Amino acid sequence: MTRTQIFFRVTLLQMVKRIVPPMSNEIITLVKDTALANYISVMEIIMTAKEYTSKGLIWPLFSTALFFLAFVGILTLFFGWIERKLSYFRA
Repeated sequence: MTRTQIFFRVTLLQMVKRIVPPMSNEIITLVKDTALANYISVMEIIMTAKEYTSKGLIWPLFSTALFFLAFVGILTLFFGWIERKLSYFRA
């Protein structure tokens, strides 16, 4: 095998397998922290929900929570699928 083939078929695949789990954790944490930080210049979902809540409506906050729960759940399932695809020991 040439050096290029070794890199793409061995080294790069091992590197991707090692990087996917921590990367998925960081992406999910970033999504959660973005919602918690509430410091984005554009009108964000949390800010809009706060405006409606100040008017006496509680359902926008509930729908916002459901949105973030669904979004993080989808990301978790997606990264779990990727980790299973790249696993050494497939069951």
